[in-house]
Amino acid sequence: MAVDFKSHVLRRDEKGLLGIPFKRWLGAGVGGGLAYTLMGVFISAYAIPFGLVFALCIIILTAQRGGIPLWQRLQFRIRGRLLIIAETYPDSLVAQVVELLDLPANLVRLDGTSVFAPPHAHHDIDLREWITFAHAGEQDGLTFVDSPMQEGLHE
Repeated sequence: MAVDFKSHVLRRDEKGLLGIPFKRWLGAGVGGGLAYTLMGVFISAYAIPFGLVFALCIIILTAQRGGIPLWQRLQFRIRGRLLIIAETYPDSLVAQVVELLDLPANLVRLDGTSVFAPPHAHHDIDLREWITFAHAGEQDGLTFVDSPMQEGLHE
């Protein structure tokens, strides 16, 4: 018996209107209503369009790609650009902003000797070679071996 595993077994695919999940519609409605209420206090003539535009922005900015919402991807993009500019031009205004925000500018600089260094920890189990069996009766299931053709596993 073969089993296909999904990457998101515990997550339900819940769709609302137009392929947008209900929780995003709900968040956009609450955010748009809050924006409408606050804008109505200051400029009541533009409260309804402002609330609708704000709700639409919430729907767009919460769209996920690869599990990361758009607003967070934009935040990471801006942070990365700031760090790259600060590393390239250390005496610029952007470098001062990066320093003011306490962003670690040394994250941009990659050192090949540390990135491609072998692991320092010693492991007793070597996980490079492993054998799986289609039926549970053949062996104990998942077995770690020194080489793929180890004696005693084949009949």
